[in-house]
Amino acid sequence: MQTNRSGSMLTMRVASLSVLLGALACITTTADVLPIDTSLRPRTAPQSIRLLAQEPARPFAVVAIVSAQGDIVSARQRLIKEAARLGGHAILLDTNSLTRIGSSDSERQQLTGKVIVYTDSAGAN
Repeated sequence: MQTNRSGSMLTMRVASLSVLLGALACITTTADVLPIDTSLRPRTAPQSIRLLAQEPARPFAVVAIVSAQGDIVSARQRLIKEAARLGGHAILLDTNSLTRIGSSDSERQQLTGKVIVYTDSAGAN
């Protein structure tokens, strides 16, 4: 009798864990990074990363191209996280930066941008 109760509790725990892992898989955000300039830079604060829709007037260099997949909010946050990890100052987006991936019931967003660093002496801001 005790074995039966233990077996059903184990089954419930495994089922609960499976549901949790399935839910996490749906919200997982992945990122791909293509380094262009492999120079090491100190990390920047994510809140200092700017998303730009046009090239800045300041001189800059592209250090990487980053793509993040997930829901749009998570993809944006992941893009910013990767840019900060690379020491970027901003992410340059263009008309092809946002792509929908998958079917209508499992649609994800892909957000792609160029991580840039400013090359003048004015600093990151």
